[in-house]
Amino acid sequence: MINRSLIKVFLINLIFLFLFNNLNAETVSEDKPISDSTETNQQNIDTAEVTLTITNSTVTRGNKSIVVNSGLADVSISIDSNSTVKTTSGDNPILGENTTRLSVDNYGTITSSSKKAIDIYRTTDATITNNSGGEIYAAGNTFRTGGKSDDNSVGYTITNSGKIYSTNTTNSAIFGNANSTGGKIVNNSGGEIYSSGSQATIKVGASTTITNSGSIKNNSDLDNSSISLLGNSNTVTLKNDGIVVGVIEAADGTTGNKLQMQHGFGQGYFYETSGDFTLEDLDGNQVVKGSAGSVGQGGSETLDELLGYKSLNIRKSLNRYKKSKSFIEGKDSWGEAYVSNLKRKENNNNLAIGYDHKTFGINLINPLQSSHFMLSLEHSKQDLLQDHSITRYGLLTGLYFPQLKNLGKFETENFVSAGITLNDSERTILTNTTTSGILNVTDTYETYEVIAGKKFKYFDNLSNINLIPDIGITVGYSLTPSHSESKYFIWDKKHVANLTASLSDEYSIQISENTNLSAGWIGDFRRLITEQKQKYEINNTKATFSPGNELKNEITFAGNIGLKHNFSKHGLISFNLDGSHSTQDTNNIAGYIAMEIKF
Repeated sequence: MINRSLIKVFLINLIFLFLFNNLNAETVSEDKPISDSTETNQQNIDTAEVTLTITNSTVTRGNKSIVVNSGLADVSISIDSNSTVKTTSGDNPILGENTTRLSVDNYGTITSSSKKAIDIYRTTDATITNNSGGEIYAAGNTFRTGGKSDDNSVGYTITNSGKIYSTNTTNSAIFGNANSTGGKIVNNSGGEIYSSGSQATIKVGASTTITNSGSIKNNSDLDNSSISLLGNSNTVTLKNDGIVVGVIEAADGTTGNKLQMQHGFGQGYFYETSGDFTLEDLDGNQVVKGSAGSVGQGGSETLDELLGYKSLNIRKSLNRYKKSKSFIEGKDSWGEAYVSNLKRKENNNNLAIGYDHKTFGINLINPLQSSHFMLSLEHSKQDLLQDHSITRYGLLTGLYFPQLKNLGKFETENFVSAGITLNDSERTILTNTTTSGILNVTDTYETYEVIAGKKFKYFDNLSNINLIPDIGITVGYSLTPSHSESKYFIWDKKHVANLTASLSDEYSIQISENTNLSAGWIGDFRRLITEQKQKYEINNTKATFSPGNELKNEITFAGNIGLKHNFSKHGLISFNLDGSHSTQDTNNIAGYIAMEIKF
């Protein structure tokens, strides 16, 4: 039997709650400031073009703390950094249903004890700005831009530089339906949008743009969605160092959805996607479908260029050796230590990645009976743009044959060297497949190299002046076998062959009995004579990278100045400073020091 007393108590409480929620309300019909106070009455805005400003205050209520009446236009709500708008037992700290051009500018805190911190469904052209330091959160569906199929919004803009999140285990941080259209969500650098539920962190309808430079995360499970596109013709743009965690999803049957990346030329990334997307990289990187992946090609694309600079280093070292006492007397070993810094500017037009390449090395030469033994040791680090570096340990050994043969008035000299370079690669990629949104990718591989050269030097015993420069031809070859760079990136083997023609000359001035000043120059024309193509795979999807044809050729002009000083009858020291510039927008500066001591 039904207890009538209980029914009476329930009805009385219900009536009391209704009266309380309606009687404890303040009508806002003109611009109103709330300052330095705690406001427990509902703020009911009933007039268009009204601004409610909350400064150093709290607006709190069971539910619906601020209500903008249906049908109003151009209402503004401003909340400063020391203020809070909240509900304690229900939804909607801010309710703006069926309004036009509603504006909310938040620096403080907007929070719901239940769902929907800001409810803008059925609105037109609403603008919500959550500034740096601002926090908007609810148990679920923190922003509601649409409910049922006909409860949709049109033309809303949500800009976030603070935090927007949901604490519920199922709901979204920004929730919309398939029929909401024309939305715009911008998550700036430093902005965070996240959820901990099985639903997508952000759900949008059709013809909506999402631009992320901050972080968008689904913290529940990597298999859950961070972004879900429910309708057609949406565009998601991932920019700069922005982080995404969770699958990027386009609903089954939707069309015209785009996924754009703008992380910078050379930045590696891999994004797990679901559904049909058109993929675009706005910086010119090659993006591979099969989800969405790209990898900077600097380690492969610069192989020919670095091989050319190794060749140049050998030839300059031999020039210095020929002027040494060790060579002239033909008895003692000779060596030098050097440091160099090679830089290249990036060029998106020909897909040349910028880098900074620092090298420390030692060149050693020991005279033999009919030739000279050469040994070159190098340690270098190439810092490529967009979080990729390669540390190298190189060894070259070979033979030098000075004045091997005379051809008329030309004397010739030859050299040949071969060796190996060990490469330790480390790069950071952006990915939605880790809880941090980034992944450190490492790789170790070898490069085998052979360099050989011939130089023709004109001489005239009848003249002390020689105005004809030396002529040189050099061939360089390297092989980099196939190697795997984590499970995402696999590189096919690459053959590189350079042919270089050069002109050079050296000059010397005796400035004192013990001091000699020298200068010289080299002009190189280098051409890559093998294919530039690099075959590779991203997540088992095959691809081929082809940089611009202009990268096949390089003209380099290098100049040097040297000082040699005899500090005793038993020893001398020499210093050399080299500089170079090339048509591939590279600049190099190097310093060399050698000491010869006779015991």
